[in-house]
Amino acid sequence: MRRMKKWLPLVAAATVGVTALAGSTKFVCGLTGKESDKCCCEQRDGKLVCKNTGKILDACCCQRK
Repeated sequence: MRRMKKWLPLVAAATVGVTALAGSTKFVCGLTGKESDKCCCEQRDGKLVCKNTGKILDACCCQRK
């Protein structure tokens, strides 16, 4: 279970990367509602973090528009 928690942010970040390549060019942050060309979720110190709020996340908060 610990290993899975360790890899979860990496899988989420990879999913976001694949989603970005799939087509849509605009993202919306689920926490702030801000629209952006890039996803606001990023990997920091092994954790998934929202660039807009600094909040540590379990899953990416960005959605394609």
